[in-house]
Amino acid sequence: MKNKIIPYNPKLKEFARQLRNNSTLSEVLLWEKIKQRALGVQFHRQVPLLEYIVDFYCHELQLAIEIDGISHEFKYDKDAERERQLEKVGVHLIRLQDSEVKKNMFSVLMTLKEVISEMQSEKSGPEIANTALKSPQGDISFPKKEKLTNKKLFEALFTEGKSLQEFPIKLIYLPTHFDDGTEVRVAVVAPKKRFKTAVDRNRIKRLLREAYRLNKPLIFNNIEGNFAFIFLYLGKKTPTFNEVDTAMKKLLHAFINKESDEKID
Repeated sequence: MKNKIIPYNPKLKEFARQLRNNSTLSEVLLWEKIKQRALGVQFHRQVPLLEYIVDFYCHELQLAIEIDGISHEFKYDKDAERERQLEKVGVHLIRLQDSEVKKNMFSVLMTLKEVISEMQSEKSGPEIANTALKSPQGDISFPKKEKLTNKKLFEALFTEGKSLQEFPIKLIYLPTHFDDGTEVRVAVVAPKKRFKTAVDRNRIKRLLREAYRLNKPLIFNNIEGNFAFIFLYLGKKTPTFNEVDTAMKKLLHAFINKESDEKID
């Protein structure tokens, strides 16, 4: 399969070259660990995408890595908009903190390896779908079209959505409609106030996505209609996968039972 070409502003090429020649210490340290396919895929430095330049980019997975310094603590809105625009063209963005790269490289590399493995498995999903528990929407993969990225819908969930809770996960949901036939779209949230490092937040979000992916046939085989979901992590410490998976099963069963009761009423 050919790599997808993401368009970019050609005026950024020279600026990207300058950035490569003036890398920060954290960029140099991480590059030494991921260059020359050290993680099994090829990364490039300072790559222009759309109107942005990402620190590292893997074309075959459409995976971007950004290292955030102290200045990014005051640029949340701009960073969030940048991430939304990149996701619209299929780019998955991982954010790392400058301090994490300098002080905890082992955890950073473990995170990257897990993300790469997950994305590679997703790409190979169709080949293993025949043995998976089927649902009306497909199999137990979690393709990009099922990920909730619409900002207005995301905000509507918090203002208008209903909720259920099975510690340490809270489900916020809202009936809606998707023009492309997608039945459910999902976002996962690990609060930044509780988990200061991007590595911890990324790990929790991966656990939530994985638990949902494995259990989503419960939803597609037992409900009708279209829904937007947000899974919000409530715990104060990083959970094990078994804890998240158990809570996810109970939460999805509770959602199915509640929807069934409301339809009967």
